[in-house]
Amino acid sequence: MALTQQIGTTDASTWADLSGRWFFAWRMAAACEGALREVTEARDGLDDPGRRLALDKVSSLLHDEMTRWVRRGEALDMIVERMPRAE
Repeated sequence: MALTQQIGTTDASTWADLSGRWFFAWRMAAACEGALREVTEARDGLDDPGRRLALDKVSSLLHDEMTRWVRRGEALDMIVERMPRAE
């Protein structure tokens, strides 16, 4: 949770930075999910064990990457929830 240590002020640039990071993290997670679906569909239609093994590896890598981006997005969610509101 090193992200919480980087927040020193609550000015507009900090909010914009967090918002941009949050959006990017969730978009990357969604992109990984879409790619994972395509790889799974392609793998299910294969009879060649070599290609199937290669797609299994790709599937594993995409799953790990998707999980990493989801965790980053969730961490940013927690930071945004704890930011003081401008009044």
